[in-house]
Amino acid sequence: MLRVVEFFVAPDDGASAVVGPRRRGHGFPAFGCADFFPDDAVADWEVLLVGGVASDLRVVVPMKNDGFMVFEVPGSLCSALAAARRGRLVEVAAEWVELAEAKDGAPAEMAVEILTEVAGLARTAEDLGQPLYCWYFAP
Repeated sequence: MLRVVEFFVAPDDGASAVVGPRRRGHGFPAFGCADFFPDDAVADWEVLLVGGVASDLRVVVPMKNDGFMVFEVPGSLCSALAAARRGRLVEVAAEWVELAEAKDGAPAEMAVEILTEVAGLARTAEDLGQPLYCWYFAP
């Protein structure tokens, strides 16, 4: 199954709700990737970086029959990603791949790049005082 994913920084829920696979030219800071379920990944990252139990995701656009969803990355994870050094992101990427193998998998060859790029967006989000969001399409 094809899964298209984009993490992005937007000023608010209204602006985040109008992005997606048909509206990629939105102009927000963003990173696109594919082939994993980002809601599961975000939960894993939060457990690995923040500790404890993953937060419930705040969904901006709920998934319907179209396979499209937008959610906000939890603030605690955003802060942890923004503060994480590359070495820690490499460790978390390896741990994430191990966790994901028991579920639907993660793109092992891209795990470090994905976490590094999302961490960069988390820093941008903090600098701008805006939330970090994610949309994905899994038809």
